[in-house]
Amino acid sequence: MRLFLSSENFGNYEEVLLELVGSGRRALLITSARDYYSPERRLAKVSEKMAILKNAGFETEELSLKDYFGGQDKLAEYIKGYKPDLIFAIGGSVFLLAAAYRLSGFDKILLEALKKDEYVYGGYSAGAMIAGKTIKYYGHGHLNPGQVQENYGVEPVFDGLGLIDQYIVAHADVPEHLETTKLYVDRLKDGEKDVILLNQSAVLVVDGEKQILLP
Repeated sequence: MRLFLSSENFGNYEEVLLELVGSGRRALLITSARDYYSPERRLAKVSEKMAILKNAGFETEELSLKDYFGGQDKLAEYIKGYKPDLIFAIGGSVFLLAAAYRLSGFDKILLEALKKDEYVYGGYSAGAMIAGKTIKYYGHGHLNPGQVQENYGVEPVFDGLGLIDQYIVAHADVPEHLETTKLYVDRLKDGEKDVILLNQSAVLVVDGEKQILLP
């Protein structure tokens, strides 16, 4: 299993991601965490993140999981045909992301693929936070479980991917996120969970049995 989890984009470690991925440069960008944005604002954010991947040398396609709700077999066929070396999830609402993973069956597809080491899973902010066993400790302000009903018309799910034993708190060194960071850390500590604080430069890398936190 290979994971590249960050607070923002690739942190300061783009070269580490490229080494982890290997010689292949085909990527899929999961954008579902931004499904609460207006179409215009969402397009601008997706375009920005697509450009970052392309500038790193990746041939990239957007993967909007909403297009595959109730169609796990179709999604699996698409991913298999694309043959990605990296699947990277952008930040936004971790609740929308978790629901999209479940409704499309991507959670099951991903877990099976990671067992076979078919590609790297990466993500920043919400795309990294979902790597823990549950997302119930997150949520504040407009980023809350109610977004799932508002945007997808279903009840939220609180299961994470269970890829790591710890729980990620992103944007730990961003002044406007300090209150949220403290809120998440307090909740996780109350739940007796191990916390990984990620500054904007930091990444958590998993490569097989190795797990490394790069500051």
